[in-house]
Amino acid sequence: MQVSNDTPALNYVEYFTKQLPVDLANMAMLRDELAVRQGALSAAQDAITDRAKAAEELATARDQAAAMVASAKDREEKSKADAAALKADQAALADSIAAFEASSASREAALSARESTSDNREMHQQQSQDNLDAKEAKLFADQAALDARVKAFQAKVAALSA
Repeated sequence: MQVSNDTPALNYVEYFTKQLPVDLANMAMLRDELAVRQGALSAAQDAITDRAKAAEELATARDQAAAMVASAKDREEKSKADAAALKADQAALADSIAAFEASSASREAALSARESTSDNREMHQQQSQDNLDAKEAKLFADQAALDARVKAFQAKVAALSA
């Protein structure tokens, strides 16, 4: 549509009947094409926004993964150190147990030897005591016999002197 002074006057009836439907159809096609292009542009903008978000999330995920890996490595090193300390403790405990068993065996052997010696001494003491008791009984018997002989001798001497 041209609106200017140098062109002849516009015939509105002809325009409305012939040209307007063509212009409307062209405008509808342009509108549809514009909608498609606008949709493509907004889809592209959405994709760019999504890519930016994905890049941020990827960076965050990488940072988290790096932190998790570092934490796992720290835990692994700590567990290795703990395992080494545990092995050292187990070795020390095994050495301590072996030393205790050896000292216990030597103490038990010494105790057994002492018990044997004590039993032997006790048996020897009992035999000595029995021997002493027998000798004491013999001594009392011998003394009684001696006293009887002395009395008999004194009786003979008194009988001779009288």
